[in-house]
Amino acid sequence: MEAIVYSLLLTLLGGYALCRNCCHFRDEAKLHEYLLTSPKARLWVNKLGLERTALLSKKIFLPLGSLVAVGMLALGLVGLVTML
Repeated sequence: MEAIVYSLLLTLLGGYALCRNCCHFRDEAKLHEYLLTSPKARLWVNKLGLERTALLSKKIFLPLGSLVAVGMLALGLVGLVTML
């Protein structure tokens, strides 16, 4: 029973993270808003500046986060399919 819950949770979190990363990747205004409001991102903005942080986010962090989200989504779906 708990394996199904973990698989479902992993699938939902992976889907949410993938959608969020895609939205930030496509819409620069949302990315800038996130960089200015998130406490973790604000540390990078203070260190590197807003434009450089946005550039690094688009080149490195968002694609890497999307890969992790796809991995989570795939593992969760595989777990759900094997349980059912």
